[in-house]
Amino acid sequence: MTMTECASCADERAAGAAFCESCGRSLAAGPACPHCGAAGAVGEDGYCEQCGMLAVRPRDHLEVDGGEVAAAATDRGQRHHRNEDAMWLAVRGGDVDVVVCDGVSSSFDPDVASATAAGAAGEMLASTGDVGEAILTAKQAVAELATDGDPRRAVSNPACTIVAAVVRGPEVTYGWIGDSRAYWIPGEGPAEQLTEDDSWATHVIALGVDPEVAMRDPKAHAITGWLGADAGSVQPRAASFTVTEPGHLVLCSDGLWNYLTDPAAFAAAVRTGLHEHGTLINAARYLTDYANNAGGADNITVALIPVQPSAAEE
Repeated sequence: MTMTECASCADERAAGAAFCESCGRSLAAGPACPHCGAAGAVGEDGYCEQCGMLAVRPRDHLEVDGGEVAAAATDRGQRHHRNEDAMWLAVRGGDVDVVVCDGVSSSFDPDVASATAAGAAGEMLASTGDVGEAILTAKQAVAELATDGDPRRAVSNPACTIVAAVVRGPEVTYGWIGDSRAYWIPGEGPAEQLTEDDSWATHVIALGVDPEVAMRDPKAHAITGWLGADAGSVQPRAASFTVTEPGHLVLCSDGLWNYLTDPAAFAAAVRTGLHEHGTLINAARYLTDYANNAGGADNITVALIPVQPSAAEE
């Protein structure tokens, strides 16, 4: 008879049993606890049944599966103790609203900032479909976090970046503040970066500094635009285009694109996920796994939306 070992009391019982007869705890396979190392000891509530420590947070890995219309995934990565990214994905027939936010780790409660921004922007997109208005609504909601009475938020106000888009048939409108990005992946060829980072590197490159020199500078990824009480008068930038050939709109945080800075490599990774893994949600999982396998130095969020041209265009 095959035996299994209880992670809590090490007593051996028949495999397939739901609970240990000695201590009564669940024998269901689960992840190992990062605190005490007990194999399979993390329960559905995220706490270790061996040492009692919180081992998994609800936002460590989340997915939204919109079938053939859209999909998104967000993951904590390998080095952060929590996921400070947040996403919003809504599908209504063929219409898609999508938001990706990345908390600024140097601020207080960046995970709250990103979740607040994604929710506020997503609700506004559902109401009006106006990307610029949605981002401004998110900006106001995040700024108000600094005035909720928590002195820590007043000293180091919560902050995040944002990129949002609406897809209405072949029409795509997108906008952003910060360095979370939108890409267009055509059927063939390199990815087209639709957004321009609000970052130190982008600023000095525009002034004439060699791009390779700028990107090697420690300040390269310092953002110059964000959502938060100290963001000043920064305004979202937005643009629209009409799709004339089938492709995919991709929104992501820098936890993914930092590992795929070359446009051809970015497009190749997306196509590998789509062609070799069959579904949009599997492709989103593949891309989060790609970033994790490359080091997972940051939180990772990616959303994928296939967009088709109109019948007239085809």
